Formats: sequence, C-alpha cells, structure tokens
Amino acid sequence: MAKPADVQTVAREVTEESGLTRTQIAEDANLSRATMIAWLAGTRTPQPESVAQLADGLERRAKHLHLLISRLRKAVHTPTSA
Repeated sequence: MAKPADVQTVAREVTEESGLTRTQIAEDANLSRATMIAWLAGTRTPQPESVAQLADGLERRAKHLHLLISRLRKAVHTPTSA
C-alpha cells in the first residue's frame, strides 16, 4: 500500500496537470473545494476513497470530452446536402 505522502503527491500532480480549476475538479469528483485546496496545500492527506472519487471525476470528464470530440469529427466528415 502506498504511503499517504505518496498518494498526496500524486493527487496534487494529477490535479495540477489536468489544466482544470480546483473548483471544476472538486465538482467533478463530488468533493468540496476546501478539500481540494487542503490537499494541494498539504494540510490534509486524501483518503483512499477520496482519491477514488477524484479518479472517477476525471474519468467522467474525459469520457464527456471524448464524446464532444467525436461529435466534432462526425460534423467535419458528414457530407451536407445542397
């Protein structure tokens, strides 16, 4: 099992690299913004359940973005009738 400090480091790196705001990440993960800020500041260590929520939230956002990308690609490749 990973050490809490390692989990905290990875959670911080993932959230920073996502390019999303703390508010967006917290909302996607069903976590409070205060919780996200505390993790990033190092004043709180994320619990395994919360890290799973974070992963689930990022995964949902990724799936949504993939659907949007598919719609764009389909629109570009769909012939229009004139």
